[in-house]
Amino acid sequence: MWCILAAVIALPWCGLAQRSSNWRIYKAADGLSESYSTAVTVSPQGHVWVRHGESDPISWLDGYEIHHLPSPGNGNFRVYESRTGQIWTLYAGGLEEYKNGKWVQYPVHEIQTQLQTNLYYKVRPFPMLPGKQNRVLFLTPDRLMEFNALLDKTTELQSVSRTRLGRFIDLSEARDGGIWITGNNGLAKLPGPSRTWNVAALWREHIVPGDLHVQDLLRPSEDDDGGVTMIGESSDKNERVVVYFNGQTWEKRSIAGGKARQAWRGHDGIFWAETFNSLSRLEPNNQEVPEREGLLAGQFFDSAIEPKGVFWLATSEGLVRHSPLTWRTPSELGVINPIVHAIREDSSNRLWFANSSSLIQLYHGNWRTYDYPKDWDLSFQPTDALFCLPDGRVAIGANDGFLLFDPASGQFTLVHHPLKRSMKLIGQMPDGRLCVETFNPQGHPGNFHLELYDGRQFGLFLKPQPNWNLGTELDFCVATSGGDVWLGGNAGIGLWRDNKLRTFSRADGQAPNAAICLLPLPDGKIWCGGLGRIFEFDGKNWSVVRDGFDRVNALIRGRAGTIWVASSDGLYRYADGSWVENGIDEGLPSAAVYRVFEDQRGNLWAGTARGLSRYDPSSDIDPPRTYVYSANDQTEFSVDAPVTMILRGQDKWKFTPSDRLLYSYRLDNLKWSPFADETTVALGELGAGKHRFEARAMDRNLNIDKSEAAVFAFTVVLPWYMETRLIIVVFCGLVVALLLAALSVNRHLQLKRSYAAVEKIVAQRTRELEKANQALLHSQKMQALGTLAAGIAHDFNSLLSIIKGSAQIIEGNLDNQEKIQVRVNRIKTMVDQGAGIVKALLGFSRTTSKDLVLDDVNSVVEETLELLHDRFTHEVTIQCELTPSLPRVPCARDLLQQMLLNLILNAADAMGGHGLVMVRTGLTSCTPANLVLSPANGQDYAYVDVRDTGCGITQEVQSRIFEPFFTTKAFSSRRGTGLGLSMVYEFAKEQGFGLGLESVAGTGTTFTIFMPMPNGKPANGREA
Repeated sequence: MWCILAAVIALPWCGLAQRSSNWRIYKAADGLSESYSTAVTVSPQGHVWVRHGESDPISWLDGYEIHHLPSPGNGNFRVYESRTGQIWTLYAGGLEEYKNGKWVQYPVHEIQTQLQTNLYYKVRPFPMLPGKQNRVLFLTPDRLMEFNALLDKTTELQSVSRTRLGRFIDLSEARDGGIWITGNNGLAKLPGPSRTWNVAALWREHIVPGDLHVQDLLRPSEDDDGGVTMIGESSDKNERVVVYFNGQTWEKRSIAGGKARQAWRGHDGIFWAETFNSLSRLEPNNQEVPEREGLLAGQFFDSAIEPKGVFWLATSEGLVRHSPLTWRTPSELGVINPIVHAIREDSSNRLWFANSSSLIQLYHGNWRTYDYPKDWDLSFQPTDALFCLPDGRVAIGANDGFLLFDPASGQFTLVHHPLKRSMKLIGQMPDGRLCVETFNPQGHPGNFHLELYDGRQFGLFLKPQPNWNLGTELDFCVATSGGDVWLGGNAGIGLWRDNKLRTFSRADGQAPNAAICLLPLPDGKIWCGGLGRIFEFDGKNWSVVRDGFDRVNALIRGRAGTIWVASSDGLYRYADGSWVENGIDEGLPSAAVYRVFEDQRGNLWAGTARGLSRYDPSSDIDPPRTYVYSANDQTEFSVDAPVTMILRGQDKWKFTPSDRLLYSYRLDNLKWSPFADETTVALGELGAGKHRFEARAMDRNLNIDKSEAAVFAFTVVLPWYMETRLIIVVFCGLVVALLLAALSVNRHLQLKRSYAAVEKIVAQRTRELEKANQALLHSQKMQALGTLAAGIAHDFNSLLSIIKGSAQIIEGNLDNQEKIQVRVNRIKTMVDQGAGIVKALLGFSRTTSKDLVLDDVNSVVEETLELLHDRFTHEVTIQCELTPSLPRVPCARDLLQQMLLNLILNAADAMGGHGLVMVRTGLTSCTPANLVLSPANGQDYAYVDVRDTGCGITQEVQSRIFEPFFTTKAFSSRRGTGLGLSMVYEFAKEQGFGLGLESVAGTGTTFTIFMPMPNGKPANGREA
């Protein structure tokens, strides 16, 4: 055993801690528009904005996803997001804002002048900052100005002539929402968060002391403590230096090469300095340490600083994020730390840390180290303990002895046993006395005593008995609040109660075969850590809580009820049924953890093989996002096959790598499972129906998105032959079908008998109906024949009246040959009209096509009006408006003339013999939409309309006026045939004409004939 311990102790005490990665990098493979990043800013909302090149889309990150905006195409100017969500950048002529999906430019003369005349804006950002809604602050060498985009106006807020800064150089946002402004001679502050300052009243200046020999301050960056870090020009060394102002005093630090472009102060007092080709850390001891992480290759173009030590670097290799991890070594202890094997806090709230070379004290934030005397040959092992005596002294276990340290004198004392026995500190009683295992160095290994030491003398506590079986060496002595004392050895564990020792064996359950540490729990149970396992004692039996550890070195219970386990392969915590491991990835300097301790202020400390580490849960407060889907992306599964779910997650800013996230799940709102690192869940023996699977991811800092879980809804279905409800439905359906079939057969037989009787009655009624129909048809035929005969008589009466009038004129003018000839021609025309009526009657339903010839529409109208010259009395006036030079149209002249005669006579009848009939001709390129009959297609249309001032036609009658034998003059003295307008419709249809009707009751009616004019001659037409 001692050889093993010696080998453990022989590990390097002062080696460098194992580096855990504080760095995360984003490249094009992660979703950036391009890995090559040239500018970066962080908005008040926590969004990160990145520029890549001259025209690449802008990338912006919210921690989980990467989004893109179109590039304004104006160089590599930074992109800023205001508190109100407005997006701003620069272009060569002023400012640009991204809104409504595009970039809007605002010319600003002052910005344009600076960008054209000051060449240093080619290598460092132009000083600007979004203000409140629609406002942007910017800085020129002589003025602080504000641009109002709503008013398109620039206002001066401060002039350099009214300050002591010399020349304005740079500005940045303060943590309170105000701004810092730098100049040649110092620094000025305008408090926030309002952007409507009374600058003269709020302006506060801080001038650099002359003995600092620093000027031209730029790139101010405020830290969590309110201090401001800047880059300045050293006037005495002609190089750039880091300048820090803490609100009261100034200091400067040199940088190797003197070419820093920006510097800032981290969360732990470490300064960072960036050059074009490197990044360095300035430790509190002024040591400069170049960062050599593989992620930091290439060139550095820009940086953005966030609270809590987070910063971003825009590099040629990608966008890099640095963030402190949850476990960190205090910067005051430096980089090199030996093993820390014991931690304790005394009654004065002083923390004590024992390592292999010294005793370290932390008191009121101040660290102090007390080295062990160099002439003492001390040997420590990981199980050595540290205890605080009631008088303030500290006892440090040292393998086969222990030391006493007096904080008042700062002196160490090596404690010797009065009987020169070897000693080992294993515990402390409630009264403050130390429990010491003593043994004779030359005696049997198992022949030891337990003694109590009060700081001055030893007293015997108990002697071992032959049946104790605890092994040759004890590791702890723990007294519980109930008066029990537990003893743990390398061969087992025992309970001292009522002056008797009970040792446990396999008969008592899974008892520990080696006990290294012990933790009493509030519910009376006992946890014991051993080699690879944690055991639990419930008062009767032992059981294994968890195995798989390397070696359990310490157990504690924190204030929040979390149990912390320090083991040789990591630091574990148990909370709400879940085990979470912390290791090098979370910042621990080594995976071998020997002590874990929570002080009175709630701070958690871990002593590792490579130094001390402190827990800072505020470094990671954002929960991961969770994604869940089925193994084959289906949502319906069979009941006889398992359902496999895949769990995935992503922590914000990749703080916890995806492969280290833990997952919990539940089915159908049942209890959540403990968090584990399993990413595949197989669900078996699910009942048929709909199911709801929920999953949550948790990072190694126990951050869980409790407001929203990933949900996957799916359905489990039964095979049809296993579906009881389906079988019942089918059986019932079959029974119902049989009953319905029986009813149908019976009904069919009844109907068949009744159909025979009904058919007889129907046949009789049919014969009677046929007789009645024949009588009605005969009556209708006779009525139609009478109507037709009366109409024909009326039309022929009109023709004969014209013939009679012409004959009378001939008789009265026998010596006037010209009048005789005119009247004779009119008589011939009327005879032809009568023949046309007869022809229409004979072949009304089978009108044959006529050859269409190109004819003059105006001449047809004039000739028709001549025929009607003697037809009307003086009460009916016919006016004619003919469009001159009207092109010829293809038509049948006699049919067109018959159409006009019918329309004009109808118009005269509609006015009752009193009124005005207007006949017009014209040319149009289009026809109305609501025609009675649409014309054939033509390039243009000639038209003739006949308009009267009669009573008009009602809507009910308009739909029937073109029906054969329909007439509104059936009971008037001017009884018609009902064929006039029907013939007009048929003649128009035969010639490819269109018909239009417009009528207003009480005002008059207009009939229009539209005649198409094709590009060339009609196929069946010829010149008249």
